[in-house]
Amino acid sequence: MSVAETFIEEDGFGFVPRPNRNEPFEIIRRYTMTNKHKASVQLISWGAGIQSIKVPNQSGILGDVVLGFDDIEGYSKNRYVGSIIGRVVNHISCAKMRVANESYALSRNSGDGVDHFNGGFVGFDNVNWNSYAMKKHVVMTHLSPANSEGYPGDVLTQIKYSWTDDNQLLMNIRATCTKPTPVDVTANCLMNLAGHATGPNELKKHVISLNAGSWTFTDIKNNLPTGIVHPVDRTVFDLRLPTQLTKRRLYIVPGGGYNQNLCITSPSSWSYRFHARIIHPGSGRTLEVYSNQPGLKFSTGNDLPDPDCNYPPDFEDYCDCTDIEPKLEERRKEMWGKDGTRYRRHGGFILSPQNYPNAVNTSDFPPCILYPGQVYVHDLTYKFGLLSKNLDTPT
Repeated sequence: MSVAETFIEEDGFGFVPRPNRNEPFEIIRRYTMTNKHKASVQLISWGAGIQSIKVPNQSGILGDVVLGFDDIEGYSKNRYVGSIIGRVVNHISCAKMRVANESYALSRNSGDGVDHFNGGFVGFDNVNWNSYAMKKHVVMTHLSPANSEGYPGDVLTQIKYSWTDDNQLLMNIRATCTKPTPVDVTANCLMNLAGHATGPNELKKHVISLNAGSWTFTDIKNNLPTGIVHPVDRTVFDLRLPTQLTKRRLYIVPGGGYNQNLCITSPSSWSYRFHARIIHPGSGRTLEVYSNQPGLKFSTGNDLPDPDCNYPPDFEDYCDCTDIEPKLEERRKEMWGKDGTRYRRHGGFILSPQNYPNAVNTSDFPPCILYPGQVYVHDLTYKFGLLSKNLDTPT
């Protein structure tokens, strides 16, 4: 694993208006990191996001496996896609929390206007990060000021990105604060190993295995954890053995697909270890995820638009195990991504290491409060590879 021959190129990705500053516009910067095998990662300063990852298939042909957009307008209209999420990812119930014996009211930006979600209206995904290339790495920083979205204290976050010769994307996330505050920062990268444009048909050919023996039970009505951790045994969340994401598999999951936090199996909640492996047999591409976080969000792109109204499920012998109907406006909505691709429900997956959702309000969950003088540490690795041509094992 080396970055010695990584080449970094910087260019512009567009502008965003900033009327309250001296300059009317800010430049969105893009960094292309290319290793000696020509595989590459493209990062943008808007949301410190991952815009593209091009890795080879078994025939040696490079393909982009990240869903995203060709311009800043696409990212502005479709929040969270490819971006860093913070200060706190996921929901905080009723947009309220108590930290260091003080109560705080956060912005209510969830869809129903009740909870705080993914850092608020102006979260880490919705700002232009300061960025620069440093030797063989790209570094991005963001200062979240005190009282932003209701959070206490300043939080300074830095992310160092590295792209190795063996196709590993390393993300070293660090944060410090001036007052006790919850911090839970992750990357929300939407992928499809068959290629970003291949859609749900190819997603359903992926095979996944997770290092997770339990999951945080969630109320499907509000998507909030109840505070109870359930073993995955004999449930649809038992993905410890390789499991194909077939139509039937997705639609027997409550909600019509995976969108859960799973609890990573480890002697220590905060040790760096293996989280997940997902493969696409047709292309031979594989992805392994490593992190030091106690949880993992696994999503099968349920929130992507469903304009063709393929929900309820699209297999003939479907048993009616859910009565959820999409809203009329959701049926009509469309999302157009890179190369004019229409992204659709179940067109990609997300594997985002994280703390447990709503941990700030759940005493039995791993702690999420960062104190002055401490450093928040999240080390995250996306390791891309290929199946052996003779055996269905990663190389």
